[in-house]
Amino acid sequence: MEKAKKIKKVVLLGASGGIGRQLAERLAQRADQLLLVGRDESRLRQAVKELGESPAQLDYRVLDMRDRAALEQFAHNLEADLLINCSGLASLEQAANLTAAAEADIWQVNCLAPIFLMKQAVQSGSCTTFVQLSSLAAICPHPYLAAYSASKAALHSYCLSLQEELRQAGSAMKICVYTLGPTQTGILPQQAAAALGGGGLQLQASAAAAGILKQLEKERTSAVIGARYRLLVCLMKLLPQSWQLGLLGHYLRKGLS
Repeated sequence: MEKAKKIKKVVLLGASGGIGRQLAERLAQRADQLLLVGRDESRLRQAVKELGESPAQLDYRVLDMRDRAALEQFAHNLEADLLINCSGLASLEQAANLTAAAEADIWQVNCLAPIFLMKQAVQSGSCTTFVQLSSLAAICPHPYLAAYSASKAALHSYCLSLQEELRQAGSAMKICVYTLGPTQTGILPQQAAAALGGGGLQLQASAAAAGILKQLEKERTSAVIGARYRLLVCLMKLLPQSWQLGLLGHYLRKGLS
């Protein structure tokens, strides 16, 4: 995607808050059509209202990624030049205490639903570029966020594998995977965010959105967003995994209610 180039149609999942909301503000200036998708209808309506003066033709769609029937209908009607998935679900809890229903929801939203959408897009040719947000938790296991970490790791691996399959097939469709560290999005409860250093140490959602679009402009299919997190990934490669697990477990345990 070239800088300042108009995009015909953008579909933004998880657009009602956090990184998705920040991306909506920027993409409303670049897209001819922008579809905001999320679970919270009131926040989606408010976003469309606030962005009403932008050049893009705006619309919204309520979608709960846990609702498989609704997801299938959404995928059937999907058509986009660019789709960015910012949706995510996490629960800070001891792995053995997480209920089966809560764990199933995490896997559905973080892994199974995005994979379903990607496969549908590849098979139908309905999407040119599919951007999936990943997490440092996909690279390094996070105690007390076991389901979140594992689901993100599975999706991360799937995206990179599909990315290579499409490249070898000469497909025009691109899968982009952009990895983020702790970001001010509200995905974690307040006590968990505090355990990870609070807002002062986390990346702002606006900075994350700017970084994502910058990687798209450079046409990179894989990147870590934010200089501090690129440095952290390098440091992680130097530390034994047992040290990483111990440090993360120490801090995240403080966030347990």
